Amino acid sequence: MYIVLLSGGSGKRLWPLSNDLCSKQYIKLMNHDADESDEKCSMLQRVFGQLKTAGLSENTIVCASSAQVELIESQLNGAAEVAVEPMRRDTFPAVMLSCAYLLSKKGARPDDVVAFLPVDPYTTGEFFTRIKCLGAHIASMEQTIGLLGGVPTYPSTKYGYIVPKKGDGELLEVEGFREKPDEATAEKLVADGALWNCGVFCFKLSMAEGWLGKYGIGTDYDQMVADYEKLPKKSFDYEVLEHWERIAAIRYDDVWKDLGTWNTLTEEMKENSIGDVTWDDTCENSHAINVLGVPMVVMGAKNMVIAASHDGILIADKHQSSYIKDCLTHIGDASRYEERRWGTIKTIDNDEDDGIKSVTQRIKVVSGKTMPYHRHEKHTETITVLSGMGKLILEGTEVDLLAGSTVSIAAGKAHAIRALGSDLRLIEVSIGDTDEDQIAIQEQM
Repeated sequence: MYIVLLSGGSGKRLWPLSNDLCSKQYIKLMNHDADESDEKCSMLQRVFGQLKTAGLSENTIVCASSAQVELIESQLNGAAEVAVEPMRRDTFPAVMLSCAYLLSKKGARPDDVVAFLPVDPYTTGEFFTRIKCLGAHIASMEQTIGLLGGVPTYPSTKYGYIVPKKGDGELLEVEGFREKPDEATAEKLVADGALWNCGVFCFKLSMAEGWLGKYGIGTDYDQMVADYEKLPKKSFDYEVLEHWERIAAIRYDDVWKDLGTWNTLTEEMKENSIGDVTWDDTCENSHAINVLGVPMVVMGAKNMVIAASHDGILIADKHQSSYIKDCLTHIGDASRYEERRWGTIKTIDNDEDDGIKSVTQRIKVVSGKTMPYHRHEKHTETITVLSGMGKLILEGTEVDLLAGSTVSIAAGKAHAIRALGSDLRLIEVSIGDTDEDQIAIQEQM
C-alpha cells in the first residue's frame, strides 16, 4: 500500500505565519504525537511521524508545488520523495500526477492500492490503523473507491458528510455526500448515522488510467508533467467521487479535527503562547504566537488570537479569525522568512533610496549543507559572517569564511556557501534589482 500526502495547497488562513511559500502545513506550532518534548513541529512533520509509527512512511510520497520542495525536504530530512506539480490545478490533477509518479518512478504495480491523505487534520494513531484496514478491503475489491469516515462528536456545520446505506458491517456502502450543511440538517445527518468526511480516499492505481483516458493522457510521469495543462482544474471529489458508483467507507471513531483556522489550531496548542509573550492576569482563553524576537505584552485579551511575524501582525477574536482571508485581498504574497533545504533566510530590511534598491537578509546555512551554486545578473552582494566557519565557492575558487570576515560578490559571479563544523550565520546586503534575479547553475562546483 502506498500513501500520498497532498501538501501542495496555498493559503493564508493562518496569516501572518502562512503564505504561498510556507502554507499552514509547514508552520511549526504543533507537538509530535505522544511526544512530551517542547520541540515544535509542523503539521507535515507530525503526520509523517505518525505514518512512521504505523509502518507506512517508507511507501509515502508528498505531492506539492515546486516552490515547496526545498521546505519539504528540509522538514522531512529527505525521507519522502516529492511528486512536483508544474502548476497548481486542484486535487484531481494532483492525484493523477501522484499516481503517475508511483507507477513511473517508484515501481508500483497497477494492482497496488494508494491512499491519499491531507496533512492538516489532527488525529491519533488509530487513524492510520484504520487506513491500513481500508486499504486491505480495497485491495480485495474491483473498481471501488474507499473512504474513511469520522464518527461525529457533534452536528458540525463546518465539515462535509459521507452518507452510508444502512448496515452494521465494518465496510459500508456509500449512498451519497452532503457538503457543509446547516445546523438542522447536520443534526439529522448525525442521527441517521452519517460520517464526517475526513478527506481520505484510496483505490487501485489501475483505476487512474481510466480517469485519464478521456483527456488523452497516460500514466507516464514525465509526459504527464508536459501535458499537465490538459487536465481539468477540478477537485477529485467533483471530477470522480461524486459520479462513481462503487464507493465504500469504514468508520474512524477517535479524535479528528481539521486544523484549518487559528481558532481550531489554538485548541490543540499545549501552551497559550509561543515566543516572548507576557500576559497580565486579566487575559482569558487567548493565545499568542510571537516569532519576531522582540517582547510582546498582552493585557485584557479575551477569546483572542494574536500572531506576530516578519510578514505582519494579526489581532483577532478567535471566532472572527476564521474569516481572515476576506481581509487579505490587498496584502501581497512576499514572505520575509524562508526555510530551505540548506538553511533559512530572514529579510531584515527591504528599501529603496534615491532609486537604489537594497535588501538586507540574515542567513543561516546548516552545518554540512551547501546552498545551490548560482549567480545574480542585476545586483551585487556583500556578506558579513556573524558566527561559524565555512567556505565561499566563488567562480570555482574556495574562500575561507570566518566570524567577522566580509566578502563582496559582484553581479554575474557564480557562487555558493558551505557551512563547516557548525551552523554558519551571516548578514547579506544586496544592492541593485533583486526581483527574480537568481540563475541556478547546474555544473559541478
